[in-house]
Amino acid sequence: MTETPYQAERYAALERSLEPQRKRSIARGPIGLIAVLLLLSLAVGVVAAVDLRRLQTPRGTALAWTSAVVFGDCTAYERLSLPPDGAGEVRSDQEVCADLRRQTQEARDASAAYGVELLAVDEQGDSATARVRVTRPDDVVELPLELRRSGDGWAVVRSYDVCLQLGCP
Repeated sequence: MTETPYQAERYAALERSLEPQRKRSIARGPIGLIAVLLLLSLAVGVVAAVDLRRLQTPRGTALAWTSAVVFGDCTAYERLSLPPDGAGEVRSDQEVCADLRRQTQEARDASAAYGVELLAVDEQGDSATARVRVTRPDDVVELPLELRRSGDGWAVVRSYDVCLQLGCP
């Protein structure tokens, strides 16, 4: 089927009439992308702010510290821990981290079989007590954590009994 000159002229006229619409559509593309990126950034910022605010409570600190001990998160363990009164750490941060990672390798490999649950929190001024339950494949441990205010947040006091039951380095 061959195209007549009249049809070619009509097609050209139709294409010219669609050109402004196509230009507007192309111009909207980057605007839409920027809007999506701004909304995504805002959502990430809100989640980060909520998460940081949670760490400034005894509840959030107890959960984050216990998870750090169970799964080997060196940064959270270091930032959310306080040594017992009068005790100091004789090992370097790298040595403590290496011990923590080594001790928690099994939990990281089978993380679905492990669980950390906060049972209760009793806050009194600059100190608090949290009861946590740690579920492992072979046992369930419930233990109290002593927390103290540390700066504008909270930290867990690494007592001998707690570390014996959880296996902190």
